[in-house]
Amino acid sequence: MAKIWFFVATLFVMSLAVCGCLSEYFICNVSLGSTQGAIFRGKYCRQPGLVTLPDGNLLTAFNCDTSIMTQMSKDSGSTWSSGIQVDTGGMYPSEVSLSLLHNGKLFLSTNLRQASGEFIVVYMIGTIGTGDVITWDAPVPVSTPGSIYSCWAVSPVVYLGNGSLLWPVWCYNDPAGILPSSSTVLLSTDGGVTWPKQITVGNAITDGRQYDESAAVVYPNGDIVMIIRQTNNPLVNDQFGSYWRSKSNDGGNTWSDPVEVVNYEYVGRPSLGLLPSGGLVLLGRVDFAGMNTTAFGTSWDEGLTFSHFTALGVDDVPGTMDVNEAMSLLPNGTLAVVTAHINDSDNTTEVDYRNLVDNCTTALISLNEKCNVFQGRITNLLTEADSHMRIRNSLGL
Repeated sequence: MAKIWFFVATLFVMSLAVCGCLSEYFICNVSLGSTQGAIFRGKYCRQPGLVTLPDGNLLTAFNCDTSIMTQMSKDSGSTWSSGIQVDTGGMYPSEVSLSLLHNGKLFLSTNLRQASGEFIVVYMIGTIGTGDVITWDAPVPVSTPGSIYSCWAVSPVVYLGNGSLLWPVWCYNDPAGILPSSSTVLLSTDGGVTWPKQITVGNAITDGRQYDESAAVVYPNGDIVMIIRQTNNPLVNDQFGSYWRSKSNDGGNTWSDPVEVVNYEYVGRPSLGLLPSGGLVLLGRVDFAGMNTTAFGTSWDEGLTFSHFTALGVDDVPGTMDVNEAMSLLPNGTLAVVTAHINDSDNTTEVDYRNLVDNCTTALISLNEKCNVFQGRITNLLTEADSHMRIRNSLGL
């Protein structure tokens, strides 16, 4: 009987070790989902933003050269409404990003061109009404207190655990734009009304490299991970470069030195999506065997390493150019993707929808359920063996 008890106990310990390790370190993949479709076809609309509304509907916004257009999907990206123009006060926009604030308001960020030709960082607050009708406030200009020259806000703001907001921006270090630009963040403690604090993440002057567009995510443990686009020679060709990673664990006040994590020769504005399973998806412009396309990779170690990138399948033909994309997490745990690319032949733009499926979520649930069943059976055997042992001891056997 003692041998049986020992055998069962050994199985129990093994089940704890095996199931525990697999549950914690089980590596899964992210794949392209079945929902695909066209959002927009026309003249030069690009650089989109995307956000999931409280009721699960999707809102995208993109720069159409002289205006910002929005479209909505109420069926998880299968179909999209007609475009609605956002009033920017007569100033031309640049790249667009969207975020949902904790107060239920929308935060649209872009840069608007003034009469002087200079661009300024602005945000617009959107109020979601009945039937998801959006009312936008007038653009609010934002000063960048730590920058030497003009800055560009091209990425969504993120909510920090302490209630603050973090907004990635990149800034020139001289008026002529000859010196390389640096990657910074703005911090707000009043829900995005004011942005009085600016912190440098990637310092182009000290690091000797160009940093520009970036994106950030906040992990449940409070770690903030930023992926930064680095370009080799922006005065010759702004497409060349790689993705670099920096991390903050003190609310964005200090950052680790940027390290290169992805290099596909051609890169564009990064878009990040944090999955329920803990995977970090990086989506952006890359180069596959000399062909410019849009692709994604996944990291399971907070952005230190990424899987081999997989093409999104929207612009992988000659004569097209990726002009940015955006992601947003849907209630079902999949990632919604809006991507734009230009056709060189006639300068028209195609804005498309894709979704990415987190295969790890289902796999982990299935694995944990099996482990729980296995461990439950072993526990029953242990209880039964212990009962038999007590009876044998009471009988003096």
